[in-house]
Amino acid sequence: MKQLLLTFLFTWWISLLYAQSLLTPVGKYTGSGSYSRHFQQLLSAWSNPAGLSCLSSLCAGIYAENRFMLKDASLYVAMIAVPVHRGAFGGSIARLGNTAWHQQRMSGAYGMQVGKKAGIGLQFNYETISVQGFGSTAKISVDGGLLWHISEQWHGGLHVYKPADAAIVYSGGLGFEASRDFLLTGEVIGMGTFTTVKASAYYRIIRQLALEIGVASGAAYNNAAVILFLRSLRIDIAAAFHPQLGITPATSLVWQLSPSSPTE
Repeated sequence: MKQLLLTFLFTWWISLLYAQSLLTPVGKYTGSGSYSRHFQQLLSAWSNPAGLSCLSSLCAGIYAENRFMLKDASLYVAMIAVPVHRGAFGGSIARLGNTAWHQQRMSGAYGMQVGKKAGIGLQFNYETISVQGFGSTAKISVDGGLLWHISEQWHGGLHVYKPADAAIVYSGGLGFEASRDFLLTGEVIGMGTFTTVKASAYYRIIRQLALEIGVASGAAYNNAAVILFLRSLRIDIAAAFHPQLGITPATSLVWQLSPSSPTE
């Protein structure tokens, strides 16, 4: 029990210090494709619901990480996106913890295009926290996002998340699509007086292989990934490193209906 309490004390402290929700992935920067048009995919749309406006094919995926190599701090996420006219509906379930303590969030979202240069998205979340022997609490939260395609290469975005009983978490960033194989992004995330700055680079070396690296002012969010493309399946193998708390390995699998969809 002592180890469990220490595990979540460290996890909570990291999330507070770097202006992030407990359910925000540490092992991989899932929002790297959020500030783009051609690099949008299921994970980036999960980070910012406005990304659903760029998804044109049915896709589903899972994400898993073992935070700081502690089995009691594992995060699992299941996601799906269903395209409709000028946008897409999305749904996800995220769970952090174990049988003694866990936090869970079920979400439903919709994103749509606004003209040719913008997209918006809105998501509602049902969040629960359960402690063995003490019951559980449930609350509703909401988040929304905006994408602006400034030009073919430059893209900007905003995201605002209002937890049920915490300060608003806001983020904004820019992405530069140097080509259909190379993307640079920068993002600023804030919650109250806490601010985190992130930057990432994605490069698709060949059709079947891409590399990604992310750096941040918060040490817990420095990570790298190897990405494999096998027809309709995308496999991300990633890890983050914290100098005191150690390694957070992560894996995601995303299946997309159309194998011809370009980029990430």
